[in-house]
Parts: sequence; structure tokens; C-alpha cells
Amino acid sequence: MDWVGPYDDERLGLQKVAKYYYYPGWWEGGAMLHFFINLERWSSLPKNYQAIIRNASAHANTTMMARYDVLNPPALRRIVGAGTQLRPFSEPVLDACFRAATEVYAENAAKNADFKAVYEHMKAFRAEAYLWQQFSENIYDSYMMHLQRKKAL
Repeated sequence: MDWVGPYDDERLGLQKVAKYYYYPGWWEGGAMLHFFINLERWSSLPKNYQAIIRNASAHANTTMMARYDVLNPPALRRIVGAGTQLRPFSEPVLDACFRAATEVYAENAAKNADFKAVYEHMKAFRAEAYLWQQFSENIYDSYMMHLQRKKAL
């Protein structure tokens, strides 16, 4: 089980029908909201309206992520307390998922120039971002999780 995350999964009652909760959600590395607007219409908006839309969109995305950061941990405790078992996907399963997703992305890129442009930028950004994350957030988060398991927080 893992449709969205523990909070929404619990609200849907998935713990009543699924014995196992597999993680990580390889199909969604993290929650994010998207807002799409026609480029011609966007360009025709006054700059202050564009700023309002940018700020409202950023606020909605940040609020949503913060909400899940608060609601998911207790929901996870409740569904595990109700008997659902946590199970990590193995590296071979994650590798197969990544390969399958990459194949679909390549197929879409071959058919859609806009998709290809966005996908190529995303891959380049991802390669750079993970370089830094290995030395910053990942090490810090791993250490803090170690402290949490030791009940030192």
C-alpha cells in the first residue's frame, strides 16, 4: 500500500485492505503542486498579477508540503499500530522501476519535443542536485535519523 502517503492512505482506509506498506514511493520522490497557464495569457497579464500568481502558487505548494510533513508521521504510526507491516522495496525492484520509467520517458521524448526539452533539463538538474545532496542534506538527515532511532532527539 502507498497511494499518496500515510495520511491520505489512512483516510482512504487502505490499511484495512493492505497488509503491507511498501516504500519508498519511487514514482513520486516528493509531493509537489503544479500550476499551468497558457503562455500567451500569462504574458498578457500585468506584472503585479503574475507576481500574485507566483506567490500564491508557491504558498500553496509550501503549505501542502508542510501539512504532509506534520500529518504523515502520526498516520504512519497509526497504520502500523493497526497491523500494517512496513516493507522496503529491494534495490532490484527499484532498479526495475527506474528502468521502466526511463523507457516510458524516452518514448514520450521521442514523440513530444516539449516533453523532451523539459525532461532533458530535469535530468541535468537532477544530476547536479544529487551531487550536492550527498554531502549536505543526505548526511545530515541520515545522522538525525540515527539519533531518532537512538531516542536521542
